[in-house]
Amino acid sequence: MTSIPLSDIAEIVAAARVQGPPALRTDPDGRPVRVLTLRGARHGELFDFTLDDGHRRWRLESVSHESGIDMHSRTLGKRLSARLDALHGIAAEHFGQRLPSLP
Repeated sequence: MTSIPLSDIAEIVAAARVQGPPALRTDPDGRPVRVLTLRGARHGELFDFTLDDGHRRWRLESVSHESGIDMHSRTLGKRLSARLDALHGIAAEHFGQRLPSLP
């Protein structure tokens, strides 16, 4: 697993290149998890961010790129989490999905 600098994550979140509608899925423990996928700076690079229901901080879960998928478990700070909340709402509106409001 490679480490991704927080500044790189912040740039990706700030650029707000949302890929498709936000998803609601169940994690292996059976908890509902929100997923938002943003496109990275490099071709074919996708960043999956997740938020467990009842939590307020988003987490960088994985990065997909040409050589596969790197798993991450980095919880983001308040400002990035607030930005991802906003992007989640925009993506849901843009793609016509009605998801339950964030906690």
